[in-house]
Amino acid sequence: MDNALPIKQDEVAVFYAGTENLDLAYAFAAECEVRGIETLVQSCGDYISQARMLEAPLESVARFPRIPDALVEAADWFIYLTGTMFDTSFIQKPEFKQRLIDFRKASKWSFDTLLQQCLAKKTHLVALLDPNLQQANALGKTYSETRDLFLSSLDLDYDALTNLGKRIANKMKKGGEIHLTCPRGSDLRLRADGRTWINDDGKLSAKSGRVNRYVHNLPVGEVFVAPLEDSAFGLVCPMELPGSVVGGVRVEFRGSDKARVSAARGFEFMESRLRGATGNPYSIAEFAFGTNPCGNILLSTEKAYGTCHFAIGQNTWLGGKNECSIHWDFLVENPTVTLDGRPVLKNGKFIL
Repeated sequence: MDNALPIKQDEVAVFYAGTENLDLAYAFAAECEVRGIETLVQSCGDYISQARMLEAPLESVARFPRIPDALVEAADWFIYLTGTMFDTSFIQKPEFKQRLIDFRKASKWSFDTLLQQCLAKKTHLVALLDPNLQQANALGKTYSETRDLFLSSLDLDYDALTNLGKRIANKMKKGGEIHLTCPRGSDLRLRADGRTWINDDGKLSAKSGRVNRYVHNLPVGEVFVAPLEDSAFGLVCPMELPGSVVGGVRVEFRGSDKARVSAARGFEFMESRLRGATGNPYSIAEFAFGTNPCGNILLSTEKAYGTCHFAIGQNTWLGGKNECSIHWDFLVENPTVTLDGRPVLKNGKFIL
């Protein structure tokens, strides 16, 4: 907490967790209380979420839920624990496909909704990216072993992380054409001239220009920017993450025209969200470097050292101009990045 969760005394922190990661939520909450921080731990078991997803009347999920809104209203910090040892592979079974599509079309609440609520009320939102069972299976480890790996990504040299981020930000803020390629076929060019590069090292820096630091992740470790919204041209082929119903995603950016988004598998799950989004979900929103040296790519994902990620949709809190109801991140592994032809990252290794 001293390095990556800078909650102040007399603030209120709400922890939202499933039954399997309640112990982690309780540990953080107890440390908060010792520091004079008021806490609430809210739990929703995964079996409840599954029952709702598969059996609840669609008209009930079409109503905007009141409980999350009340929690955000009460909180200065909303910490959302994402991990679970619950087997989510059922969502890939063919017999549930149409139900899940209908559920997503009807649902009025998602993590994107929570993000918008927190931004509107200036509540700090922290996504604690603890692992799920599918990530453990992909690593060939038990859930317990995988969570220990995740916790190790929080135990790092934060001063070294800060210094690395500063060096990257100082190099990138000079401006110029950013060119990203990767072995999967990505070839993207974009610019961020005049935009602020932020070093997400866990320290709660003061607001810088148009950048409002109300959205956080644990583990920390990235350097990000909101690119110029009409500057991106080219194709990005992101990494496929374990347990996802969507695979083979491709995003083709076309400057001021809407990006073309496709997927080899499960595009119908993306399509309903894209069509229902407010604002422009097809604009580039973010470009970032992962800097966490302790982060496994299947666990820390966008924070893992030497990776890049980009996002589409909402980016106003990053210093951009696109108001949108979604913000979707996509991970690029083993990237090579140049700035006006000068190397910054080569096959996942920084050249600074």
